[in-house]
Amino acid sequence: MNATELYLDTLNRSDSVLRRALEELTVEDLRRQPAGEGSNPIGWLVWHLSRARDMLVAGLSGQPTIWESDGWAARFGMEGNGPRFKPEDVHTFDPKDLATLTGYFEAVAQQTAAVVEKLTPDDLEKTIPSPVADRPPQTVGSRLSAVLNDNIQHIGQVAYLRGVLRGQGWF
Repeated sequence: MNATELYLDTLNRSDSVLRRALEELTVEDLRRQPAGEGSNPIGWLVWHLSRARDMLVAGLSGQPTIWESDGWAARFGMEGNGPRFKPEDVHTFDPKDLATLTGYFEAVAQQTAAVVEKLTPDDLEKTIPSPVADRPPQTVGSRLSAVLNDNIQHIGQVAYLRGVLRGQGWF
């Protein structure tokens, strides 16, 4: 197994946990803030991990984000919103429905695999600008690590919240 295969296998494993954790959740489950206003609902976490991954991977490919190119902003009713959000945006976020939320996630997952599969070992050492203006440049490998780290953390949060809402029977 080479580094690309290992990376994609790890990413796919965490993505599979997310898919299982989302099974049979209602829109109310996706919107519920478990500790009241101020806590992140499952829908926001899934959207956020998808949006962050979309932006980070687009920065590797030089292509626009799926969010921009495939009209996801309109599907979520979020035209005009940039990549940064305020806390009140989290509290008012509407995942619309499970199909819309998972549709965006799956589109980003497919794009991620397509971009990563084309990378060579030398590509991993290339320096690219940071997606955040006040941060230093990073390597492609470092960017991929950030995607994986963000993915695993947020999917763990979603799985935990699923257990809080529905019990642990989904495993």
